[in-house]
Amino acid sequence: MPEPTPDQSLHLPSLVIKNFRGIDELTIPRLGRVTLLVGKNGVGKTTVLDAVRIWATRGHRFDIAEVLHDRDEVIHSPDEQGKEVALANWDGLFFGRRVHSDETILIGPDDEADFLQMRIVALDENEISNVERRQSVHFDDEEILALRVKFRGAARTLLPHGISVSMRMRRRSSGASSNQEIFCARLGPDVPDNETIEQYLNALILTPDEERAIEALNLVADSPAERVALVDSGTRIGPRAGRRSIVKLNGQDTPVPLRSLGDGAVRSFAIALTLAASTDGFLLIDEAENGIHHSIQAKFWNMVLQTAERNNVQVIATTHSWDCVVGFAKAANELADVEGVLYRIQRNRERLSAVEYPESELEIAAEHHIEVR
Repeated sequence: MPEPTPDQSLHLPSLVIKNFRGIDELTIPRLGRVTLLVGKNGVGKTTVLDAVRIWATRGHRFDIAEVLHDRDEVIHSPDEQGKEVALANWDGLFFGRRVHSDETILIGPDDEADFLQMRIVALDENEISNVERRQSVHFDDEEILALRVKFRGAARTLLPHGISVSMRMRRRSSGASSNQEIFCARLGPDVPDNETIEQYLNALILTPDEERAIEALNLVADSPAERVALVDSGTRIGPRAGRRSIVKLNGQDTPVPLRSLGDGAVRSFAIALTLAASTDGFLLIDEAENGIHHSIQAKFWNMVLQTAERNNVQVIATTHSWDCVVGFAKAANELADVEGVLYRIQRNRERLSAVEYPESELEIAAEHHIEVR
């Protein structure tokens, strides 16, 4: 049987990562419409998601800032007025924490022309003066180490001072902010907050995608849902800030809070919403099994695969769960026109590699309980 070739219609038909965080070098030769990554804790699955996110947004400073802050890779230091600020710790981006000028991070498909490159540069006096003038700031540092990001001939220079906590933000648009960027949504292992639900539900109200999201909710909810609406949460602080979602259940006159249906319902609904809102982009899901009961894993992945194909979304997800792998295998084999790919990320003798399990092997593994995690 000939080797399958990468799907060139995908934004990332393959993936190469070099010198990024805990990954010295990793090549995934073929990604699918939906790619599921399995492997031991700490092997680098979440790092793959971070790398894809940074590549998709072409090294946008807000996305790099969030990766650093999420990993506590910040240095707290007082400014001229004695106010504490958080500065980016570039060490946390580089494998082995090596930030020498000859160390370069490479992320992209198996085509050097589309590699995103990141390396450390020391700014000269003229560059520092230009930054001070543009940003109305003053640097006492004798040497400013900046991150130089290059993609397709275009370069941007990021200062550690420019991505402090006070400037950290998550872009809430439904598309990328430049022609080169690709919209990339990410859902972590935790239950999504109200702001995330509100962001994507607002874009889908009274569209066919709203109905499909409710169908995904009904995979998990005990009672069928008819409609979902947003109402004022009554608070402006914390994870419950903004508006909250309420659900009209079949046969009940009074709507109930979405969160009252359980974490699995919230997460399944959020994934369906985000898939619908990420047309022509990426959706990255960390620990995809969270909150999804083993009995509905196949239905859940069927929804993900079909929606991703319909909306031209490339999905990359991670899992620790055997039930999740079995459900993914079943759904991928039932949908012959949608490509689902599973890789095990493993390290042998200090070498990191990605072992692919084709759909036919996935089915056999699921039937015979062959461990692939």
